[in-house]
Amino acid sequence: MLLTFYCWQVSAQTNQQQDGTYIKVLGVDAAIKRNILRHLNSHENVIPLSLLGLPQADTVILRKASSALQALGYYQPKLALSEDEQGKVLTIELQSAVRWHQVNIELNCAAHLTAIADLIDRHPFKQGMVINHGQYSDFKNTLQRQAQASGLLNASFARSALNIDIAQSQANVDWQFNCGAQYRIGKITISGTVLSHDLISSYLNIQAGQAYNQADIIASQQALNRAGFFKSIIVEQQTDAEAQTVDITISIHDSDKYELKTLLGYGTDSGGKLGLSWRDRRVNDRAHQYVAAMELNNLRLDNADIFASVQYQIPLAKANNKWINQASFQIKNEEIGRSKTFTLESLLAKKLNPYWFSQWSIVAAQEQLQTDADIVSSFEYIVPSWQINYYSVTEPFSAIEGWRWQSTIRFSSQELSNPSIAFLQTDQRIKRIWALDEQWRLLARARFGATWMRSEDFNRFMPSNYRFFAGGDVSVRGYKHQSLSPVVENIALGGKHLFSSGLELDYLFKDNLRWALFADQGNAFNNWRDWKLYRAIGTGVRWITPVGAIRLDIAKALDGNKAWRVHVTIGPDL
Repeated sequence: MLLTFYCWQVSAQTNQQQDGTYIKVLGVDAAIKRNILRHLNSHENVIPLSLLGLPQADTVILRKASSALQALGYYQPKLALSEDEQGKVLTIELQSAVRWHQVNIELNCAAHLTAIADLIDRHPFKQGMVINHGQYSDFKNTLQRQAQASGLLNASFARSALNIDIAQSQANVDWQFNCGAQYRIGKITISGTVLSHDLISSYLNIQAGQAYNQADIIASQQALNRAGFFKSIIVEQQTDAEAQTVDITISIHDSDKYELKTLLGYGTDSGGKLGLSWRDRRVNDRAHQYVAAMELNNLRLDNADIFASVQYQIPLAKANNKWINQASFQIKNEEIGRSKTFTLESLLAKKLNPYWFSQWSIVAAQEQLQTDADIVSSFEYIVPSWQINYYSVTEPFSAIEGWRWQSTIRFSSQELSNPSIAFLQTDQRIKRIWALDEQWRLLARARFGATWMRSEDFNRFMPSNYRFFAGGDVSVRGYKHQSLSPVVENIALGGKHLFSSGLELDYLFKDNLRWALFADQGNAFNNWRDWKLYRAIGTGVRWITPVGAIRLDIAKALDGNKAWRVHVTIGPDL
């Protein structure tokens, strides 16, 4: 009996040791408590056993807690360690904190370097603030990394001292940083591609002889990756300390020359969709390419909209600038009748800088419309247009916040079109995202369109592509696609003017998943003095993917007795 009891005691003690020591920290805020627990290597407030499998000694616990407090500026705390039924209780009285006092940072550089000087101006050692050794070390490392990135490959600290005066509760920083020589770009070697090296060079932000800057090299690699011509880009650097240069080798793996792509999908606005395209990415070493494609949209058993096109793209001398020429033929079943349109379009797309993009285009088209009453009308028109896009961020597909503005102006005249399709039109779109915190966002969008044209000519001659409609997935959810516009004999004809807006609140409830509440309003109309906005509310979920969000929404129109509608869209938030 005694032996059994003794064995039970040993077993219970062993299990308790395996669990470690539970510790409760009192008297400090959450941030300081977390730092203490990190220093103690605790998990869920349990200090692990020592390497010998024994509980940590009180002296070890107190020493590590003192070290954690010193790291945050508290050098003279009062610590008391006691026990309760759960384990240890560490009670802390912080006392006075050591604060930043004098900061002396000397830069010994041959020339003024804005990136280094700006970084020094933003140092975290603000007089009167409690010191933080982690911030001190991080800033020191940041300065060294910035120097390396700016081509100061021999930069070093001649003096780096942190002087603590515990009696005065003051800390003084005393640094001298020697920049050394700024290295320059040496030889640039391009290999592995059949495309012209002149074309590759147009995407580079670097050239031989310029000052080395790591940001320029990274930007060059990213620009080549985004060009759409290559599978992979590998950049290697070799330093010559004697010549104080860095040679750059860019190894490129070209994308496949040919691409065959099929498309099968469904959209709540466009219905079933079936498509096929063939692309030649390298017609020549200047990366000219063509795409031949055919799509069947709004697919049904007995009918479908048909769109066939041939497109030829020519990269221009400056990276990301393109000249695109396209011929297309479209058969579309609309409420007013069946239209057949043959179009020739030439478009010049230019990237002005990382945020601004412009497009100049001219469209020449012949459109034939056959109504249900077998009335056939034919239009021939030429429409020049100009579009400007602004993004407040350089990565709109992954933007958490930011805004976008798109402005389009198009026109035609009696000299360009037959019959009298003379008009001036503007189409303005804006989107904005506010990140309220790490999980909540507020999204707003608005669209405004206006057409200056005689109403009689608009109703009779305006091509369907340039009439305004509201309603649908990306307009006023809760209403059928393009169902909001002036109506004649139950047929939506499209309007001269348009206004729509939406407000959405979404919440990140799981990785890559958001839940949203939204309200939309809008309409297309012919007269600003006599117009009405249709409204809807709804909710939905968003799955965040590399190509943008996949949105599944359910919306209810607030005007009339309409059923809930489901909407599915894919694309970036901006």
